[in-house]
Amino acid sequence: MDVLVLCGAVGVGKSTTAHEVSLRLADDGLAHAVVDCGELERLHPWPVEGLPESEAARRNLAAVWANYAGLGHHRLMLCGVFTDLHHELPWIAEAVPDAAFTVIRLTADPAVLADRVRPRPGSATPVPDPLDRAERQLREIAAADPPGTLVVDTTGRGVAEVAEQVMALWPAVSHPRETGRNGPG
Repeated sequence: MDVLVLCGAVGVGKSTTAHEVSLRLADDGLAHAVVDCGELERLHPWPVEGLPESEAARRNLAAVWANYAGLGHHRLMLCGVFTDLHHELPWIAEAVPDAAFTVIRLTADPAVLADRVRPRPGSATPVPDPLDRAERQLREIAAADPPGTLVVDTTGRGVAEVAEQVMALWPAVSHPRETGRNGPG
């Protein structure tokens, strides 16, 4: 199973990039699945009392991936903040057996993050210090990069350019297997 883990602080462009990569893969006839890991833990109360913090996400990813794999897919793109991949990759590997990981961390200059994470006009829920949170995540994630982590800076770049670079770095789509084209992937 070829798994792209697209990680980074809030506001670096993970979800936008994942969406663009997905559109391009579909245009190229490359079957794939996409999971935004933030949705795997959208429950209350969270974390679940008495369970490891990542347990809800692990169970949900395992269930979703079992369905995708059952349909014949072997390419998965995950996006999420993932502040400590040394802790996160093991539960992802448990949920997606036989995963071959490509880890790409997106980053951006703090000034760019400031524009992206500023609360939108009319936002119902104010977030305390969103820029402080994003900058803290940038530092923590960079400090916890596992060996082999690839880094893509989104500063001053359009989503098409970032998606192109991400695809070039993901071996599962930069050199797709012939059997992976036009069928489950």
